[in-house]
Amino acid sequence: MIEARALDPTKVRDIAPLVLDEGGRLKVMPAAFYEGTTVEERAIFGVRHAAYGLPTLELVAWLKALIGDRPALEIGAGTGVLSDALGIIGTDNLMQQWPHIRAHYAALRQPVIAYGANVRQYDAVDAVCALKPKVVVASWVTHKYDPARHEAGGNEHGVVEEEIIRNCETYVVIGNTHVHRAKSIWSLPHTLLHPSWLYSRAHNGSREFIAVWGKYAPWRAA
Repeated sequence: MIEARALDPTKVRDIAPLVLDEGGRLKVMPAAFYEGTTVEERAIFGVRHAAYGLPTLELVAWLKALIGDRPALEIGAGTGVLSDALGIIGTDNLMQQWPHIRAHYAALRQPVIAYGANVRQYDAVDAVCALKPKVVVASWVTHKYDPARHEAGGNEHGVVEEEIIRNCETYVVIGNTHVHRAKSIWSLPHTLLHPSWLYSRAHNGSREFIAVWGKYAPWRAA
């Protein structure tokens, strides 16, 4: 049975000084660094700093190889750290700036995402239709809530990922097996990978993944 673990922040090392730059922005770290951390350290850091996926140098290199010379953008880019490292456009609907969303997180005593200056405000589908990338990258994005699939959860302002797939050549999702198990696009043909160099805030015991829908030539991202 997969369950989130109870965390006691008073008993866990704070890794923030090691992974945040002088401006408080998340750094892209070698996977070897996170290999030397615990699930609890990563989880508490993620909650304290509104960090979800923890980008590694290996992830960036893999994505660059997959993208090649094709135009690409990131949806749900958040801080913009990953899109910045990839040298691609970052987009986000910036929903955690909305007053009622900020109030919700304040009630939970959790910080909201500090959106990057390099991130453009776009709904995900609008961004793909307007900017016409060949490759779309999404790290820890939430699918749109569908009342017909109530049990699948999601977010009313989430992404209609079928539309993303229809409007690009390659859709790449980085996420956690348990957290993102209810995406409707799992029923569509895709390639699923579990590299050892993926890390996140998840503390449920399941694996991180990269999933690719559409055109995927493995030799481009060996």
